[in-house]
Order: sequence, then C-alpha cells, then structure tokens
Amino acid sequence: MDPKKFFVELQRRNVYKVAVAYGVVSWLLVQIATQVFPVFEIPNWASRTVVFLLLLGFPVALILAWAYELTPEGLQRADEIDPTKPIVRRGGLALNFVIIGVLLAVIAIMTFQHNRSDKSPNVTAKKSIAILPFLDLSPTKDQEYFSDGISEQIINSLAHFHGLFVVARTTAFSFKNKNVDIREVGRQLGVSHMLEGSVSHGPGKVRVVAQLIDVANGYHLWSETYDSTEKDLLSVQSDVATKVANALQIKLHLSETTQLAKQLTQDPEAYDLYLRGRYLLNKRAADSIQKGRALFEEAVAKDPRFAVGHAGIADSYILLGKIGELTGDEAASRAWPEVSTALELDDNLAEGYVSRATILTDFEWNWSAAEPDYRKAIELNPNNANAHHWYARHLAQIGRSDEALGEIEAAEKLDPLSPFIRTSKGKILSTARRYNEAIDQCRRALDLESDFAGALSTLAQAYLHNRQYPEGIEAAKKYVEHSKGSGWAKLELAYAYAVASNKAESDRIVNEVTSQPGPFSPYDMATICGALGDADGVFRWLGKAIEQRSVDVIWMRVDPRLDPVRSDPRFTEVMARLVPRTAPIQTQR
Repeated sequence: MDPKKFFVELQRRNVYKVAVAYGVVSWLLVQIATQVFPVFEIPNWASRTVVFLLLLGFPVALILAWAYELTPEGLQRADEIDPTKPIVRRGGLALNFVIIGVLLAVIAIMTFQHNRSDKSPNVTAKKSIAILPFLDLSPTKDQEYFSDGISEQIINSLAHFHGLFVVARTTAFSFKNKNVDIREVGRQLGVSHMLEGSVSHGPGKVRVVAQLIDVANGYHLWSETYDSTEKDLLSVQSDVATKVANALQIKLHLSETTQLAKQLTQDPEAYDLYLRGRYLLNKRAADSIQKGRALFEEAVAKDPRFAVGHAGIADSYILLGKIGELTGDEAASRAWPEVSTALELDDNLAEGYVSRATILTDFEWNWSAAEPDYRKAIELNPNNANAHHWYARHLAQIGRSDEALGEIEAAEKLDPLSPFIRTSKGKILSTARRYNEAIDQCRRALDLESDFAGALSTLAQAYLHNRQYPEGIEAAKKYVEHSKGSGWAKLELAYAYAVASNKAESDRIVNEVTSQPGPFSPYDMATICGALGDADGVFRWLGKAIEQRSVDVIWMRVDPRLDPVRSDPRFTEVMARLVPRTAPIQTQR
C-alpha cells in the first residue's frame, strides 16, 4: 500500500481522532482512580489494574476505529462504505465533541489542583510523612521503651528513602500521649501522610498494628496487623517501611532495598537491650545516659556484630563529655573504639559517621577531617536531622555562618519542635552577631521546653551581647537553677554580672566556685576576665582551657564574649594552638 494513501485512509476512518480521544479519556480515568480509590480504601493494585486495562484497550480501540464507521444508517464496516460518496460521519463529529469536552475537563481539573496547592502552604510537593509514637497496648503497660523503640526504628528505616521527607523523632514524639486530631497534626507538620499504630508485647509474642493515613481526607491508605515472635520483629519493621513506600508509590533504589534487608541483629535479647538503652539515652540526663550505656554494652556482649549497639555506646560517651560528666579526653578515648567498630561492621551507618565527626570536631579539634563524615552521613540519610544539626554547629565554629544557618534550617525543617535545634540556631545567630534573632529563637525553644537549660544559657548571652543586662542576668539565674547549681552555670552568671559592671557580685561567685571542690570551666573564667578588662587573665585562662581541652574552646574563633581581646596579638597566638592532635586519641590510650 502507498504510505501516503494509508495515512489519508487513517484520517478518513477517524483513527487519529480515536487515538487522541482514547488518550485523553484514559488520562482522566487514571486521575479519577488515583484520587477516588483511596477514599473508599480500595487497594493500590486496583489503580494499577485500571492503567493496565487501559493500555491493553488502546490497540483494540484503534483496530475498531479502522474497521467500523458510525454513519446515519448506524454502525457499518468501513470497507462497505464507498469513499467517493459524501456522507455525514456521526462518528467524526461525536469524537470532536468528546475530545473538546474531555480537554475542557482536564483543564478544569489541572486549574483546580493548581489553585488548591497555592492555597495550601502546608502541602509539600515532596512526599512526606510523620510517624507518631506507637501506643503501648501491653497488658501490664510497662513496655513503653519497646513501643517507642519500634516507632523510632521505623522512622530510621523510612528516613533512608530518597524522595521521602520524614519528620524527625523529637518532633514526632512531642505528640506522645496527646489526644489530637491526626489530620490537624499532619497539617501542623506540613506532611501529606501520617503513620500511627500500636504494639502489644507479651512473653515471646509481639503484635504490631500499623496504619497509614492520608492527611488530606483522613482515610487509611494501608493498614496491617502483624503477629510475630520477638525474633521476627526486625523483619516486621522492614516490612512496614517497604509497604509504606509502596503505598506512597516511592521507587526504592537498590541501595535502599539492600539497607532494608539488613538485620540489625539476629539476637532478640540484644535488640531488646538496645531498645531499653535508646529509651534511656533519649532522656539526656547524666544518670539515664549511664544506664543506657550499660544496656548497650550488654547488647553488644550478646551480639558483638551489633553495629548500632556499638554506635549507642559511642553516643553515650560523647554526650557524657558534652555535659561535663567526663573530660573531653576521657569521652573521646572511650568513644573512639566503639564508633570505629560500628563503621567497620556497617560502612553505610549514617549515625556512625555523625558520631565520628562529632568526636573529631568537639574533642580532636580536627574540623577538616570531620567535614567529609558529616557530608557522608547526610548523603546516606538526607532526613537525618542530627547530621544537619551537628554539621551546622561545626560550620559555625569555623566561621562559616551562612552555611551553618542553611544546615540548621534543614535540621529545623525535619525536626521543627526540637528545643535543642532551636537553641543551636540561636547560638549560630549569636556568633553571626544577630542577637535579636538569637533571642527570638531561644524564646521559641523555651516555649517548647520551659526548663531547657541550654536555651537559658544561650538566651542569657544573647541578651547580654544585645546590652539587655537585666534580662541577661535573669536568664543566667534561671540557667543556674535548672543546672542544679553547677560550677559551669554559676560562672556564666558571674559573666553576666561582669558585663553589667557589677564586679563585686561577679567576684563573689567566682570565689565561691573556685574555692569549692568540683569542676568548672577555665574557658568561662577567660570570658569573665575579658568582661572585666583583664586581658592578661583572659590569655592565662585560655591557655589552661586549651591544655585541658575544654569543650567550650571549639567556639573560640567566633564567640562574642572574646571580642574585647580579639584584636590583641596574643589572640592570634592562642588560636594557633587550636590544632588537631598529632595522633588520634584512640591510639594513645
């Protein structure tokens, strides 16, 4: 057949029009299926079946359009119609009306969706989810650590999925034990979906119920009940994460599928100990951190290849060093072997890279070595709020405040109800000399947790740098109160009085702290001397702080409290001593 005549014949028989009409109608049907089916809790496979049948029907529609023609006399075979006779083709006119009508419907639907997205600022273009803490439905109601642990591990599994925004633990858990409308929570967090559930943990048996909810309409997209043994529990968590991804139509990468398939441990007792330890570690108090560390050690004793167990031990020592329960050297020397073991066992463990980077920054002063670890952690887990948070502080310490603010805002987006992240943002803004904004952030942190000592400390300093001395002194007093009168906190109050020109009260507090047994910060002593105009005292105490490797020294480059001596040539000399160890401390123990 002549190709030119063939295409003319396709046009005469309305095959082109049928193809266009079929495509437009099919698109409309697919839109209806994907929007309406979830409302009636119709499974996702039904939508896929609609698409499959429409694809199969396309060639059938073209064949029928070629073979038959709708005429005034009814449906006739196209071969029986004389092409030379003029006839009115009802089929062609009808198709024209169908195409125009459906196109108008498509335009209306797209306009509606566009306007709705413009008017709904909380709806993110990216697929997003928050996992509420699962309820403890155990008969004795004493398995909160277990239900919290299951929730946290599901958060961790989903957080590794690229293309999915996952709200971090602190924010999600702030709704724990609160009778709230799940759709309102979702809108408040700006997510499209919520996952909730319950855990019933009895002797040798575990029941996990999980259900995925569409925030827009409150309907369940997916739900399932798992009855398993403790040994099968880890596979249950992976299965929940996989089915959530399927329900949200997220295509998993090979690396993500591989990571999901990894079993954290084969020992259910080790896993139970780990969950108990993580529950205590999250309380952030010195005694609970120590108890959590002991449980992590029991867990790795049962399974030496339990990578996250080793990471938990490392995190415990790091936190103890940060809150002053251990010296920096003690914390680093004990954390190093654990974090090294964790990364040897699992080189895709984002938490391990965050821990190692934190040791390198806070205890080793090796910022250049720490940066690749922070970047690696974020690459492995873009939803890791801790990675963005600690990387932000790292960047601020070396004077890269704009980049630091970008990272802390990424952390804040993932964990908007974390008082710690808001406080860190306040600290970073203070180092950038943006004191009014720093004050605002600290106040917001205190709105979330009124007795958060770190926020009170940062708020006091921001007030003082902003020359709001009464407010700064009052915040410093509250910091002392909520820090149980520690030497560190009292010296910050002494600094407040020194800045406010109350030397007598400042000296009284300094004498009280230094004359009593107990640790105090030589770095804080340097800042007090600076406020009182004693430059020699500043450098004497800074020298001691560096010798003792005080954890505060890492902020020396950017700390506004040292501005009175920043132009002194001796400051450059002191800064030159702020260098990495010649050998990592783990080889020195």
